[in-house]
Amino acid sequence: MSLGPRARAHGSALLAAILLAMVSAGPLCAQSAAQPGQPSSPAAAPGAAAPAAAAPAAQAPSDALPLFKPNQAPENPLLRLEIVSLGSFPIMLFYTGFVFDLQRFIATDFNLSYAPWPYQSIYSAQLSDSERLTRVGVALGASLVLGGVDAYLHQLKLKKARRLHDAAAESNP
Repeated sequence: MSLGPRARAHGSALLAAILLAMVSAGPLCAQSAAQPGQPSSPAAAPGAAAPAAAAPAAQAPSDALPLFKPNQAPENPLLRLEIVSLGSFPIMLFYTGFVFDLQRFIATDFNLSYAPWPYQSIYSAQLSDSERLTRVGVALGASLVLGGVDAYLHQLKLKKARRLHDAAAESNP
């Protein structure tokens, strides 16, 4: 069964979107997997003794900066969204350009005049203004989504730290 050029283009666009999402989510997943103060392996080695004085989960290490101070003004999540979005935009623009180039290369049945960035030559097909604007728009949207997810996760972390601080204050009058 042969797919038409339109169906191939939509399939390639879907592949490009999936690749972009995987590339974007990789650092986020790696950051959430590494928790400070936690052992690298979930299971202890057989025969190894557990630490005698294990610190409670609510107590932060002494060298760590506190997430919440009682007299501190609340942090503006929109400022964090803006900073992360502006910082991730160039990276998203690079990855978006590469994914769109790869999608266009696949959609044209691997025509070398549409080769992705590292393999382009002076004879390669040029981008139209609408394609260029689409790439910038997708990169802008992806960086805003990444900034929003980061701001949301940071707010959750601050709420948890505030609850732990309040619980510790109630238990120690």
